[in-house]
Amino acid sequence: MTAAVLPASAPVSTPTLAVAAGRVLALAGTVFGLSNLFQYGVQSGLLPLHPAVLSLSWPVAVTVFLFALARLRRMGGEAGRRAAVWSRLGIGATIGAALILLVLSIVRQDFTTMYWMTPVGIGLYGVAWTTAAIRTRRGWMIGPAVGAFCAAGLAAALIDSPLRGLVYACALFAFVLISGAWLASGRTA
Repeated sequence: MTAAVLPASAPVSTPTLAVAAGRVLALAGTVFGLSNLFQYGVQSGLLPLHPAVLSLSWPVAVTVFLFALARLRRMGGEAGRRAAVWSRLGIGATIGAALILLVLSIVRQDFTTMYWMTPVGIGLYGVAWTTAAIRTRRGWMIGPAVGAFCAAGLAAALIDSPLRGLVYACALFAFVLISGAWLASGRTA
């Protein structure tokens, strides 16, 4: 009886930086988009929950994101590590902006100043896509950048309305989740 020869398994390849970054963006678009959808639901009254639950939505979303990011980092090799570093820079910029708005809110004794975190957050994604477009010379990345900047303007126009949360969620789905998934697919056009 002869031993069966099993085919050698294909080597596991690590993703490129673009694919790893796309995975991180798709994750961010999903987690933070759903978080903003939840915030919109509570603020608009569609979800019959006390507004105090909103203080939990961001810590929960950031925790879920960071745990999943660590997994992507481990799976992605060097490219995953580099994408995670860029992501942490983005999180740092977002937290920095939130702290500045918090200080302004305390000084002004008006915590509606924190509403400006929505257009600032969307605008940071616009800056990230613009930076990526310039660094990689991929023209299609200007599309999500311009879309994010337009959404930031719309969110600013709706600053006193719960609709700003819906705009944020839609912007994250359109310009972070979908664009990130496209990047993660490995397509170059």
